[in-house]
Amino acid sequence: MRFSYQATDETGERVYQGYLEARDLREARVKLREMGLYPLSIAPERAGRRRRPGVGDLVLFAEQFASLVGAGVPLTQALTTLSLESPHPTLRFAAREVRARIEAGESLSEAMAHYPEAFPPMMVRLIAAGELGGFLEATLRRIAQYLDKSYELEQKVKTALMYPAFVILVVLAAVVAMLVLVVPVFARIYATIGEELPVFTQALIATATFLRKNGLYLLAGLALAVFGFRAYYRTPGGAFAVDRWLLRLPLLGPVLQKSGLARFGRTFAALYASGVHVLAGLEAARDLTGNAYMRAALEEVIEDVTKGQSLSQALAKHPDVFVPLFVRMVSVGEEAGNLETMVEQAASHLEREVEYATKRLSAMIEPVLTVVVGILLLAMAVALYLPLFELPAKLIRR
Repeated sequence: MRFSYQATDETGERVYQGYLEARDLREARVKLREMGLYPLSIAPERAGRRRRPGVGDLVLFAEQFASLVGAGVPLTQALTTLSLESPHPTLRFAAREVRARIEAGESLSEAMAHYPEAFPPMMVRLIAAGELGGFLEATLRRIAQYLDKSYELEQKVKTALMYPAFVILVVLAAVVAMLVLVVPVFARIYATIGEELPVFTQALIATATFLRKNGLYLLAGLALAVFGFRAYYRTPGGAFAVDRWLLRLPLLGPVLQKSGLARFGRTFAALYASGVHVLAGLEAARDLTGNAYMRAALEEVIEDVTKGQSLSQALAKHPDVFVPLFVRMVSVGEEAGNLETMVEQAASHLEREVEYATKRLSAMIEPVLTVVVGILLLAMAVALYLPLFELPAKLIRR
């Protein structure tokens, strides 16, 4: 159980506050006395899930932290400043907690590891390496740079996919609005005439009638399908199957693959350059690819490296995940003894490829969507107005 506390030391001149783990209130008091503190107030922490900070919030936090450390401000004072000035409530809370744990004797990385909702594992591992090597400020700036590049890459991919998704949603909304609101008006007009309608018009009216009668059921079915898909995707097997399918898509697959590899490469290079062992770097970077199928491949890579194989040999066993260029540059880095540099260059190259690919994808999707939308709207207009064109001839024959 988690308790919040306010306590003072033997002098009574300073008040400490923070959180600690204990089975009950009595054990919490004992732990505070063992820490040399005298409790003023102890209360169970309120339950509630804290919202994770965004990448931009973490970049700002790391940059401010680096500036404070570089200026010679003690860690506890720097964390106090961050707990007051950070724009994100989860980071403010975590900064207060980390400060309290440091005052209780933990290192910075040990204290930060208790709050994964605020600090990603990669960030904790880098800070641990920076503490051991005595270059904490440089590590914090490297974290900020890494997060900034990762965020930029992620936004490029999202932007490339957002436009076609937005257009598709708008077109679907327009089609549904026409079927529900416009087509029934024409159907009533044609019903008063009493003439047989063209096949296209009959099909359009039948579709509109079905949608009006069963619209709520269709919405409920769609909601259930989305809920079921999300539940399936949360399972290990579902995430593995869906992410493998995404990587095999003709245009989108290579973009997702290279963006995941770029994130993995940058993370691994940053960790390895900070003195983290290859296996520890692989484990920390494994979960940042954003793809369950790639994570499974990296699990096998970690097993092969553990058995004594080189990293490039282990990566080469998965050509559907690790592109040949990435594997070759890793091999060159291992032979030349500058693995972090070559992996960093490979990640930069992949990021450029992702940028070009997203631009090409946007340029290709835009005209295709324009043609599809034009054909769809034209077909609906023809189906609606075709009986009006044929009506004069039918009336003359009467």
